[in-house]
Amino acid sequence: MNASQLVMREPALAMLMGALPQGNNFGFGDDYPGVNMGFGLQSSVDPSANMGLPGFGYGFGDEYGYGADEYGYGDDYGYGAEEVDYGFGAARRRPRRPAPPPGHPAHAARARAMAAHAMQVRNPTSTASRTMLLDPNRDSTVKVERYSFSFSPSTNLVLGTASNIPTFTQNPSTSIKGQRVVMNAPVPGFILVSTLQVANVNVFVGGTEDAYTYGAGAMGVMLDLPRLDPQNRATSAGAYTGVLPPGYTAGNSYQFIITLQGPSTMAGGYGQ
Repeated sequence: MNASQLVMREPALAMLMGALPQGNNFGFGDDYPGVNMGFGLQSSVDPSANMGLPGFGYGFGDEYGYGADEYGYGDDYGYGAEEVDYGFGAARRRPRRPAPPPGHPAHAARARAMAAHAMQVRNPTSTASRTMLLDPNRDSTVKVERYSFSFSPSTNLVLGTASNIPTFTQNPSTSIKGQRVVMNAPVPGFILVSTLQVANVNVFVGGTEDAYTYGAGAMGVMLDLPRLDPQNRATSAGAYTGVLPPGYTAGNSYQFIITLQGPSTMAGGYGQ
């Protein structure tokens, strides 16, 4: 905002105060100080009173220091009509300036900064690297860790007595995508699992499976389960064969546990 623009807010009052010459010129005649319609023309009356309007070379040249004609876009790059300010105090609408062209120093500076950050992360003793151990989600809006979700039948097994394991289910407190399934069957043929559903999707696309296949010592057993959200449930069912493993006592109670391990959001559901 400059003096000419302020005067044009109240031209009649400005004439009474002597800020504008008397006559029939209300601000748009050729003799008005500062007339510039955005085409690069300065006032013939008062060259210094230019209303702050753009002249030659506005756009690429002002920001990046290139000459007005270096890229052949002309004096005002065709934006002069959009940048006219008639002095009524309204904000000027300016075109969006383009990104720096290839080879501009801004690109080189950005590349140097990224390379320096990458070196910091690769250095195991740097501050950035050590901080990532405590806050690996520092640069992510979705906070993801690796969690473990377990569920069990409502009634424990009685060792040595064959029995069915009715459907049991549970929902997690946060979103988790299981990649490993662990079942605490101590020996083969101990428990047969007929179904394992995650978010209403049956993980077993064949028939009954031996829980021992998913024992804690199993090698190379990796699955890619559907994502399980708090509003969904994991469900399973099967049967205990009555096998009594060595070292176990008949009649004792045994809790069967199924565990899903994998990436999970830190709190709440997905995206929180």
